[in-house]
Amino acid sequence: MSSTTIRRRPARSIPAIICAALLLGAASSAVWAGIAALAGDTRLLGAATAASAAPWSDQAVLVAAMLTAVAGLLLILMALVPGRYDAYLINHGGAARAALRNRGLETFLTDVAQTIDGVDSARTAVSTRRAEIRVATYLLERGELKATVTRTLQQRIESLDLAHPPRVSVNVSTYRT
Repeated sequence: MSSTTIRRRPARSIPAIICAALLLGAASSAVWAGIAALAGDTRLLGAATAASAAPWSDQAVLVAAMLTAVAGLLLILMALVPGRYDAYLINHGGAARAALRNRGLETFLTDVAQTIDGVDSARTAVSTRRAEIRVATYLLERGELKATVTRTLQQRIESLDLAHPPRVSVNVSTYRT
């Protein structure tokens, strides 16, 4: 039995890539400087001596420390802020909580839309407040089909008895012949 959370933490790939790139750059620079010093190159030794001789109250040192602190705080905040909701809670009389994940609701609405007469194909995208359904048809009169699809999907969502049902948005397009 697997446990899935209703609220997920978003993937932290961008901050992880930034941190990894900065750490790789710092490590590569340190290795390069060490190898250069062992080889007898004294150019970097002068820069290292000048940097170590800079007082803590120097403006360049304070700016570098502030930028590092702000970047660290931003990364910590990004790690602590929870992600967006990934499921819709279902109202029921039981003691346990039940939820329908966004992906499951997308599949459900796509299947319902494809069973409607006149619909050739359907695609669904569900977000936290909206369900956007794109329907393709060979029919030339799209207005009536759009009303039918919207009404049917709205009734099916109401039958699920979701705590906060999404707003249905239908877009109907005709194939070009």
